[in-house]
Amino acid sequence: MKGIFVTGTDTGVGKTLITAGLTAFYRKNGIDCVALKPVETGCAIKDGELFPEDGNFLWTASQNALNIDDVAPFRFAFPAAPYRAAVLQNSRLRIADVLEHIRAVQESHDLVIVEGAGGLFVPIEEKGTFIDLMEKLGFPVILVARARLGTINHTLLSVESLEKRNIKILSVILSKGEIAEGPEEKFTAQDLKRMTDSKRILEFPYLSEDKRNDPLKIAEIMSKFWSPDILLGSDIP
Repeated sequence: MKGIFVTGTDTGVGKTLITAGLTAFYRKNGIDCVALKPVETGCAIKDGELFPEDGNFLWTASQNALNIDDVAPFRFAFPAAPYRAAVLQNSRLRIADVLEHIRAVQESHDLVIVEGAGGLFVPIEEKGTFIDLMEKLGFPVILVARARLGTINHTLLSVESLEKRNIKILSVILSKGEIAEGPEEKFTAQDLKRMTDSKRILEFPYLSEDKRNDPLKIAEIMSKFWSPDILLGSDIP
């Protein structure tokens, strides 16, 4: 049983978009792939329950192969780090519980793509963070970063932290979240390649709203933008 963990240099960098697109791509290519957002905060109340917006999008990308409670089991209303959101909800969240849930889903599917919340050191429990979960899980990681100014610093810090834990980095994806390109963007990928010993640095274009909201359209753009060996290579499950 294999898996991928999608993390980011920050919140709002495009993790959900990348996770959904990859899930739809693998499913389209005959792989029983499902996506999880095991911990989601900032959930609004819908029909009397906490509604996981990101989790629902990943549920759609997974073609309803799981129920929504499996995709996003740990939900919290307050828009904060999971540990703090759980405390404010008079609840307790443990890395062990998140890990157990992911392992249980793994048993029934070929590939599980897990999306984290925020960056590496966002706390899940009082003294445990997402990088601790990644280390225990043992999945290779895709690191998603913004394409804008400041991303080199955040990306290098994240890469260094992952390497210190011996966590394999499949790729760094620079996701363009704005249609206007900053003057520094055309140099960012090549500078990161130079500074990370030519790690696989990928760029993903800005998508219009209709494409961003459709996992199959995201997958289609991935297959056009990236070569097949990147998406289906031996080092990516």
